[in-house]
Amino acid sequence: MKPYQNRKYLTLAVYAGIVLCASVALVFLFLNLDTIGTFVSKFIDVCMPLIYGAFIAYMLNPLVKLFEEKLFRPKTTTDGLSHTAKRTLSVAMAMLSLFLFLALFIWMIAPQLVISIQDIALKFPDYLQELQDLATSFAKNGGFIADAVESLLASINTFMDRSYELLQEYLPKITGYLQTFATAVFDIILGLVFAVYFLCAKDHLAAQAKKLAQAILNEKYYEKLVNIITLTDKTFGKYFVGAILDSLLVGFICFLLVQLFGMPYAPLIGVVIGITNIIPIFGPFIGAIPSAIILFVHNPAYAFYFAIMILVVQQIDGNIIAPRIHGASTGLAPVWIITAITIMSGLFGIVGMFIGV
Repeated sequence: MKPYQNRKYLTLAVYAGIVLCASVALVFLFLNLDTIGTFVSKFIDVCMPLIYGAFIAYMLNPLVKLFEEKLFRPKTTTDGLSHTAKRTLSVAMAMLSLFLFLALFIWMIAPQLVISIQDIALKFPDYLQELQDLATSFAKNGGFIADAVESLLASINTFMDRSYELLQEYLPKITGYLQTFATAVFDIILGLVFAVYFLCAKDHLAAQAKKLAQAILNEKYYEKLVNIITLTDKTFGKYFVGAILDSLLVGFICFLLVQLFGMPYAPLIGVVIGITNIIPIFGPFIGAIPSAIILFVHNPAYAFYFAIMILVVQQIDGNIIAPRIHGASTGLAPVWIITAITIMSGLFGIVGMFIGV
């Protein structure tokens, strides 16, 4: 005789078992949070070359498509290169374009940056003396400004007096930062190799990913997944490429204006403003504050003019340049943009701020 089964109680028992297993898993996670965090961090470190490679390939993919469709497209159906040859040549041209752009950028900007940084280092004692004179003039009138300047000078003098001790204290950390930088450079070089492979085999990899998704998901959820990936690719790709173009243009405009008004360190300020402008909302302020401080130490009037110039440039960028480049926005309210930047910067630092949105 077949035993009686109550489906209601059986379903409740299954749900209770699932809840119990989930609770045990959560307790295990909380009790071993440090161990799991260390494992995840090491796993991400190991995967960084793949992550860099996928990111570089994603950014170069539109250029590869452009070369395939415009440069290596056969004139007739009987002539032309094979698909593999077209793909290989297109990837080679895209990588060559990337290297040429980086080389041209470094050739144009790096010498000016070095000169600007050396000039700031050589004139640093003079800047301190100018601040001291400024503090003396403020001290005659008193007030909170005088107290703030005096406090700043005291901190700078303390830092200078303890510079040797601080150097010894932070030397191991500096060494660690240099090792981290060297590791990042090595990961990026490996990432370039992976990017070449990803670009050459992108059709094959996409076909494998589709087969895997179809094997795991039913048709309904597979279609949803494809739609989500398509929308993400369209939104993220246009936003990020547009942000880079917008930042290059804003940095170049700032460089020209600073140079035009006769202010010092135009290349350095243009690069700082251009790089930080990629970060939504906070980027202009992050780049403008240190630039204004450098100009203020050199000449307080320059800092005032620079602040007005940045406000004008940001208004032009926000209302004219960026909408023309980005087209449709991401559809996110400012509060969600701020939340994304805050969380991602806490998890992944500056890189998280760039990709948080």
